[in-house]
Amino acid sequence: MNETLYIFLEGKAKGWFEDTVNVVRKNGKIFDFVLDGEKIQPHEVVSIEIFDDVIKEISSYLN
Repeated sequence: MNETLYIFLEGKAKGWFEDTVNVVRKNGKIFDFVLDGEKIQPHEVVSIEIFDDVIKEISSYLN
């Protein structure tokens, strides 16, 4: 399991998000998430994505 996948699964377990998550991408790949009220950097692009789709995409990075 890679670190990004672990962080997303941990966030879900802690109740930080439910069905959707605010995703930050870096070079087109999922890099991090942003919680409500958390500041983002000017260079960061955030999108709201379905949690299960995010997990599938991150899991594909391992292959």
